[in-house]
Amino acid sequence: MRERENKYTVRTHLAKVCFFAVLGTALLSGAVAANSYAQAEPKETPVIQLNEISVTASRTEKEIVNEPASVTIVSRTDLDASPFERVEDVLRSVVGVDVNSHYGFQTGGIKGRVHLRGATSGITQRTLYLIDGVPQNDNANNSIGWIAYSQIPKDAIERIEIVRGPASALYGSEGLGGVINIITKKPVEKRETSVTLKYGSGETSSQEIFHSQKINRFGIMVNGQKEESDGFYMQDPVTADANKKWRDANRIYSKLTFDLDERSDLAFSFLRYEHEMSKGRPYFYGEKEDFRYWLNYTRRGETTNWRGLLYASDDEKDAYIDESSGALKYKAINRIENFQPFTWGAELQSSFVLSSFGEMTLGLAYKSVHFETEYTYLTTIREYRAEGDQEFTSPFVDYEIPLFGEKLILNVGFRYDYANSTNGKERDTGATKGYGPYDNTYPDKTWEEFSPKGGIVYRPDKKTALRASVGKGFRVPTLFELYKTHTRSGKVTIANPDLEPEKILSYDVGAERLFLDTLWGRVGFYQSFAEDLIAAEDHPTNANWNTRENLEEVEIQGMELEFKWLPVENWTIFSNYTYNKTEIVEDPQTPANEGNVVSGYPEHKAKAGFSYNNPHLFDANLIFNYVGKRFQDTENTIELDAYNTVDVSIGKTVPSPAKGIERLRLSLDIENLFDREYLFSVDDNGPDSTAPGIVFMGTMKLWF
Repeated sequence: MRERENKYTVRTHLAKVCFFAVLGTALLSGAVAANSYAQAEPKETPVIQLNEISVTASRTEKEIVNEPASVTIVSRTDLDASPFERVEDVLRSVVGVDVNSHYGFQTGGIKGRVHLRGATSGITQRTLYLIDGVPQNDNANNSIGWIAYSQIPKDAIERIEIVRGPASALYGSEGLGGVINIITKKPVEKRETSVTLKYGSGETSSQEIFHSQKINRFGIMVNGQKEESDGFYMQDPVTADANKKWRDANRIYSKLTFDLDERSDLAFSFLRYEHEMSKGRPYFYGEKEDFRYWLNYTRRGETTNWRGLLYASDDEKDAYIDESSGALKYKAINRIENFQPFTWGAELQSSFVLSSFGEMTLGLAYKSVHFETEYTYLTTIREYRAEGDQEFTSPFVDYEIPLFGEKLILNVGFRYDYANSTNGKERDTGATKGYGPYDNTYPDKTWEEFSPKGGIVYRPDKKTALRASVGKGFRVPTLFELYKTHTRSGKVTIANPDLEPEKILSYDVGAERLFLDTLWGRVGFYQSFAEDLIAAEDHPTNANWNTRENLEEVEIQGMELEFKWLPVENWTIFSNYTYNKTEIVEDPQTPANEGNVVSGYPEHKAKAGFSYNNPHLFDANLIFNYVGKRFQDTENTIELDAYNTVDVSIGKTVPSPAKGIERLRLSLDIENLFDREYLFSVDDNGPDSTAPGIVFMGTMKLWF
């Protein structure tokens, strides 16, 4: 662990002032110089297109306006306009999405950060996360959200597809709230080579290189990034034993493509991601290293398409836990927790047109997961180990049929999942906290889940779509939840090998309409019923113990409202509003919680803003965010106030600033422009968790 300074130096302050002064001057001078040229350009009438394509909602390429599910596409244009670099921060502006923490926490998880449609509770992640269709939820430690959303560089992303609502009919376990799928770019014949340098608040700096090119039938894309940040104090008040939540991260991502013929291609991707992050105290931090590989095969025929996928993920995480009591409290490392999940899987699917009877997709998926963890104790003689395996074998079917000249589109589908957990073991030689010593071998578990779905879209004209859908979802308990006893802040959560899958049934109705080609609106209503949700409940014999149980039944209801308007050329104005209430219907362990809302999820959220994109002048974006009141605890006794923030970005691209450079882009991103103070959590026995306030990031990007 590297040493960190707690105070900025005068030299550092001066460097920041100079950097932003130069950046602002360059943006202003570029805008003024290009003004007369831009005014002479002919004006074009802006038009909103309804033909965006999604591959996530039905596993085949379809226009999202014809999908019964609620789908949002974050396009390449949207990504360029966003003031954020990380995927989870880009998603803050999407309707129905809740990002419940700030990246400044720099922890890499204990909580899953991104949730869809209120399908969340405690620390459990119930959103399925895909990259090119490859599941990133590994069924090993998914319950504590160790998903690094910033793994894929923004430059390499073609689009992000968000499908809201249960996804088990197509993807099996995990997606109770929905699916987020990152689709990466394909190399093209026009070479793109760039270097990106960033510097900003928290002494954050980043250096990144990107290259993409296609030569004949071969294509290559390579990205490398190194990032360092002294981070932020994310607490109030700042205690004597606190330090900034710093971060070091680096990444290598590559993609190789080969065109087998005019209709078939292969794409091999490799990702190595590594980070080291502070959790707010000198001897409390974590390390993570991922090696991920996937191979995609695609064949496009006149009436039949094929898709194959083979993937493997070899991950490792170390958590350094400080001594929490006695003379060494927060002054020494007590133990090192090592986690090693390994996941591999394969999928094969075929989609074929049945003449005038629509299109059918048949597929088969397999996934295997191994998880093991071992603790190394530094202040006592003790051994702890846990491990287990899971397998999934899953055939699936999706069928779509257009009727009445494609004015009415019907969609049905289902998936059968045969899942089993085996080789569950847990051993502890210590007697600390009263739950050891023991050496347990757990019985094998088998589950069979049938997940159907159905939907309908009615298109009275080319600018209108009315839709309705119903579907079931499930989530198998992870190996972590089944076999791993977990300790944090003196609280012990005991493993439970008898857990059963979580289940959800959801209904969705909605409509969208394009007015005058420049104004688009969409409204949706949904209701979901979830049962057997896994939650940690107080142990009846010890106040410091929790047990994982299938306890909670919740009812979720909500509304999503979106608007987009192109008033004149270069301008886009947008707004969206999300209402979501996740209410506990039944909690046998604690009946007093019945009628309460699930902690951490606001009932009201809203976004609004504009985007100005003029290639001859500059780009500017402003986003207003509102997050309503929410409760910190299941008992609904600790209420966190509502807050609002404003995020701004401005950028300018200029051609050929120097020999050998094709073009240069300078940009400045500002998060929380008005330096709003707001809480993520309160603690009666310690400092509250707070946002870092205003955050600046300056970027210089060079294309060669």
